[in-house]
Amino acid sequence: MRTLAADIDLGRLAAMDAPQLLRYAFETFGDRVALGTSLQKTGIVMIDLVHKLGLPYRVFFVDTLLNHDQTYQLLHDVQQHYGITIERFSPDPEDIESLYRSVGQYAHFFARTTCCHVRKTIPLRKALATLDVWIAGLRADQSEHRDEQSSKAIWTTDDDGRRILKLNPLLDWTADDVQRYTQDHGLPYNKLYDYVSPYGERFSVIGCQACHIPVRRELGPRAGKFPWEQGKKECGMHADGSGI
Repeated sequence: MRTLAADIDLGRLAAMDAPQLLRYAFETFGDRVALGTSLQKTGIVMIDLVHKLGLPYRVFFVDTLLNHDQTYQLLHDVQQHYGITIERFSPDPEDIESLYRSVGQYAHFFARTTCCHVRKTIPLRKALATLDVWIAGLRADQSEHRDEQSSKAIWTTDDDGRRILKLNPLLDWTADDVQRYTQDHGLPYNKLYDYVSPYGERFSVIGCQACHIPVRRELGPRAGKFPWEQGKKECGMHADGSGI
């Protein structure tokens, strides 16, 4: 049974811990709620928490088609580990061709926001068209922007102005919390996180190959994402800390 928007108390939802919020979402909205993940460690933790609830659940992955081989291997491993099928939403070939014709095949360098729009935002909108509730993996400690702009429960809208409830169950978790849970429960994770270059560079964020590089830890957790850019470094899916 779905709850009308007028009946949803965002403050009450924001006060819930992650398991409580996830249970509320899937018990209340059924197949109109899904967990969206880019297969970072935070996303795998949420899948594990949802799986332990024993409820039917949906998971989707926005596949830019430019991910590392290790990410696609992790996608396979997660599906095998939990016995689930993760829904994949990808850019249309026609949109990619149009992008290349207008900007070139290295659009991620010369028109990064446009490339992200084509490869991430448009596929995300396809996923959201099937949902009333979107569960995301934002954490406040990921960046100053996310700390200031995000909430555990917030309204966002799609292109048609339809309201969608966005939940960030792990908003108040730290990177150490996520790492501890991952280790304690033996969760699958992207093996690129084990990589260390001869110069001490590591991955702290993993996404499209060209746009996410290993960096020295003293540079900060977001330094390897769009390393040629400064600022909030959002791809557009979470541009205001809440919406797409």
